[in-house]
Amino acid sequence: MVKKKACVFISGAGTNLKALIKNSREYNFPINIGYVISSTKKAKGLNFAKKYKIPYYILNFNSQLNIEIILKKLKENDISLICLAGYMKILKKTTLNCIH
Repeated sequence: MVKKKACVFISGAGTNLKALIKNSREYNFPINIGYVISSTKKAKGLNFAKKYKIPYYILNFNSQLNIEIILKKLKENDISLICLAGYMKILKKTTLNCIH
């Protein structure tokens, strides 16, 4: 089975991220977690990314370069799927149009 490489967006405790990581280790689960993006540096879910050695990035919402940075990170890590796992920020339509 060829799994899709996914990026998981998080905001807080990371319970959804933890479940995705756990399930992604199963043979029949269709994704591997290849990257994590957090909307806050205090998100406890980042601990799961660190524990499982998954690269991560913390967004700076004061920066206009976020979309370019996100696109660069997704491309660098061959991401083909995005999971919004408890992510509590609204993604703009322009951002979504750039990602697909």
